[in-house]
Amino acid sequence: MTPPAFGIEVVVRPEDIDDLGHANNVHYLRWMLEAAEGHWALYRATARPEVVAGVGWVVMRHELDYFAPAFVGEALEVRTWVPTCTATTCDRYYQIVRQSDGLLLARGASSYCVIDAQTGRPRRLSDDLRAVIGSPELVKRARGDRPFPTPPTETLRAR
Repeated sequence: MTPPAFGIEVVVRPEDIDDLGHANNVHYLRWMLEAAEGHWALYRATARPEVVAGVGWVVMRHELDYFAPAFVGEALEVRTWVPTCTATTCDRYYQIVRQSDGLLLARGASSYCVIDAQTGRPRRLSDDLRAVIGSPELVKRARGDRPFPTPPTETLRAR
């Protein structure tokens, strides 16, 4: 079962706009990272401290597909979810949707490696840590072999 998605709202700021008059692609990546950080913060806040102590995450890969532009003042929802993991990595997916009309503006994916925050070295994703992040399906696959799944129907919000 895929754990619920996590969502944040962002409003496109004047400083996000590029020479073409719409949000620059680097801001989509920033919004994705903000959603991922918020999602981890929510999980970390509800977990047993010993399970998440010393856990860090390092990005191994980002993918981003753009479908439509965003403009100043538009409210966007950035949703993220983690449906699968391997022994040392998690697959995180994103959708960025304009709230006014529900239009999908972009979608993305990232591969994160779990690390020991003190040593910076990769570590195994324990069963307890996997449970903290919603018990995503444990898969065995090559690093670049990753399909894009259907997003969950439920979305959590930070309070």
